[in-house]
Amino acid sequence: MKAMGGVGGIDDAVWTQPSSDVGQAGRTTQRQRISVIAFLVVVGVGVVYPIGAAALSRKDYGTFAFWKVPNRIGYCGRTYDDGGSQQGSPALFASQDSEAGAHWNRLSWTFSGRSIYADTAAPSPPRVTVRTMVLYIPLGGGSWETYSLSGGP
Repeated sequence: MKAMGGVGGIDDAVWTQPSSDVGQAGRTTQRQRISVIAFLVVVGVGVVYPIGAAALSRKDYGTFAFWKVPNRIGYCGRTYDDGGSQQGSPALFASQDSEAGAHWNRLSWTFSGRSIYADTAAPSPPRVTVRTMVLYIPLGGGSWETYSLSGGP
């Protein structure tokens, strides 16, 4: 008797020829796994970043609301308290606040991406840690939130 290419001597096309669907099913499962992992990463970042940013914002800026302007800013070991908004330009602020050799600089940014500026000078011996008296955050339309040094030099 001639051996047939099947299971139990039955010549069945399902058992003798590999189906192209089998390979596709394996790839679909892999794609599904990658999609699930990508989804979990996006959700994880979407949950973890706001919680972490809120906690660090509370510590660094005195508010859990990291998307708002800070209540206070810590810079060079000193605390600067919110002094309200002020209209003007960096040139005006630099002329009011500056000492000899001071330069208008972007110092840092908040968790929401707002830049923090100041007219800073190199520290001099009597005021070792004070580099500026006022910090500024732009609000738009020529308005700036000001932060004055707490407790003086």
